Amino acid sequence: MVNKKFPNDFIFGTAVASYQVEGGIYNNDWTIWENDKNSQCEEPCGEACKHYELVNTDIELLNNLGIRAFRFSIEWSRVEPFKNKYNDEAISHYVEKAKKLLSENITPIITFHHFTTPQWVYEEGSWANSNVVEYFNNYVEKIMKSLPEEVVYFNTINEPGIFTFFGYFSTNKFPPGIADEKIFFKASNNVIDAHKKARDTIKKYRPNGKVGMTHALQEWEDDDNKRIKQYLKYNLEDKFLEASKDDDFIGLQTYTIVRFPKSILLSIATPILLDIPFIRRFILPRILQIFAGRNGRIDENTRTTKMGYEYRPEAVLYNIKRLTKYFEGKDIFITENGIATDNDAERIEFVSAVLLDIHNYLESNNNVIGYLYWSLLDNFEWDLGYQMNFGLVEVDKQTFERKPHKSAVWFGKISKNNELET
Repeated sequence: MVNKKFPNDFIFGTAVASYQVEGGIYNNDWTIWENDKNSQCEEPCGEACKHYELVNTDIELLNNLGIRAFRFSIEWSRVEPFKNKYNDEAISHYVEKAKKLLSENITPIITFHHFTTPQWVYEEGSWANSNVVEYFNNYVEKIMKSLPEEVVYFNTINEPGIFTFFGYFSTNKFPPGIADEKIFFKASNNVIDAHKKARDTIKKYRPNGKVGMTHALQEWEDDDNKRIKQYLKYNLEDKFLEASKDDDFIGLQTYTIVRFPKSILLSIATPILLDIPFIRRFILPRILQIFAGRNGRIDENTRTTKMGYEYRPEAVLYNIKRLTKYFEGKDIFITENGIATDNDAERIEFVSAVLLDIHNYLESNNNVIGYLYWSLLDNFEWDLGYQMNFGLVEVDKQTFERKPHKSAVWFGKISKNNELET
């Protein structure tokens, strides 16, 4: 047994998102989307894990396990259910949540937008409406005025490339399901502007705060389909990374590798598809969704997770090196990483491999500041419903009883001691 010691200030913790765990949220774009005939949602979110009601139970669980950091999102639709009308009770809930975490010596990490948008914003065009920049900033400022000064870590927007691509460049995965390149570009640019404006607002109220945006980055296979890869990579990742150059840290969230279909027809057709605006705007999105998300070109003998992702713990190190090169040593915070599996031993195996890569990297570098496991609880996984088991803790969907896996105890020990046993 060899002990791999991490820096004393390295942050170990877990993460959740409001819609995926809180339950009882019925006034945002995802609630509408769940019931849309064009969506492919397996089931509605409903009561999720009742984390909103059981927040103190879950904080006690974190404390008992020894987990020392907790990333959670604030649900914008709870805080501002109607335009310019704020819910003081909801604001107080999140403020008290942060205070409770601090009192237990657990570092709170705030995310302001994790995929869901209030219904009233959705009805005004959501992220395709340029007014959303100001709307989002007003909400962020409202929260910042109330949060305790001891809260210093903030994520503005979670995985901007994911919810814009699948919402505005796909027909059935994420709301609003528009599949129009022009609108997709507009929404993406508004997200970037909203991030920058919110970042400035956060720094106004918390000059010593650490602000970033959390990026979903893939490992990109070297292949012959260079133009289509460049198109995807830029619009899913690179354009948003460019917007983070002035952030305090880069939030990294990565799970697997993207492999492109080896198709002669696709290789020949790609330049045509990309060069003709009409085809690019209305046909390409439907072609891309075949392989741009889960279930890319994976050999039948390739090991996969329950999500259909290729089992690829080394993808994290790939992107750490990529970001280090791109940002010349800027702090990197792994704000989300984990595995959907019914085999808890596989979870330990996967995370161990990721953490060992990080530890070895840190022997000659010092720019990775933390690792947050996704997720604390078995949660609602968007269009896939409750099929995916990412949680360190199982949640009984009838009684909502929490049942920590062996991996929860194992990871809690790592978090408490800043040390990995290999």
